[in-house]
Amino acid sequence: MKKLVLLAALLFTFSAAKAQNYYPINDIGLMSGTTRLELYGGMVLPQSDWDYQGQKIDLGTTGWTAGLGFYRSLTSVITLGLDGNYAQFGDSDKAKDGSFLRTGAATGLVAMRVNFFPRHSTRVYIPVGVGVGHIFARQKFDDGSHKTYDSTDLAGMAGVGLEFDIEDIIFGLEGRYYMMRTRDDVKTAFGKGHIHYTEIMLKFGFRF
Repeated sequence: MKKLVLLAALLFTFSAAKAQNYYPINDIGLMSGTTRLELYGGMVLPQSDWDYQGQKIDLGTTGWTAGLGFYRSLTSVITLGLDGNYAQFGDSDKAKDGSFLRTGAATGLVAMRVNFFPRHSTRVYIPVGVGVGHIFARQKFDDGSHKTYDSTDLAGMAGVGLEFDIEDIIFGLEGRYYMMRTRDDVKTAFGKGHIHYTEIMLKFGFRF
C-alpha cells in the first residue's frame, strides 16, 4: 500500500512539474497575431529657445502629453500599428510687449516597434513612426486679444521603452523624440522649418 501511495505521489509530482514547465510559456511575452491597446500619459519637454530676427523665440515650457496606440504583432519581434498623440506645452515666458505663446502639437502616425527579449515578461523596445503632425501657437496679448499660427505637415518619432506584463495587463515607461516639419505662417513667424520636442510617459495597456 505504501508503495502504491508513493508511486501515485511521484506520478502526480511529475505531471504537475511537467504542466508547470509547459503551460506558462504561451502566457509570457509577445506572440505573433496578438493585438495591443495602449494608453500613454506624461510630460513634454519642448525645444529650447532660439534667436530669430533679433528676438528670442520660445514656444513653451514643460507641459503634459497623452496618447493612444493600437498595435498588432506581426512576429514576436516586430509590431505594427497606429499611434495618436497630443502634447500641450506650458505657456512661454512673456515677451517685451507682454504677450506669451500657448502651443500644442498633435500627431497621427503609422508606428512600428522592434522588441528585444520578446519571450520574457519584461522587455525593452524601440518605437518609430511617421505620419502627419499639426502644430498651433496662439499668441496672447495683455488686452485679451490673440493671434493664432498653425501648420500641418510631415511628422516623425523615435524612442525607447521598457514594459512588463502582469497576465494580460501591460505597464511601462517610454521616452520619445518628435520632429515636425513646419510651413506657412508658423515657419514665417518663428523662422523654424522643423519643431522638436521630447516626451517622457507612463504606459498602461491590454493585450488580446
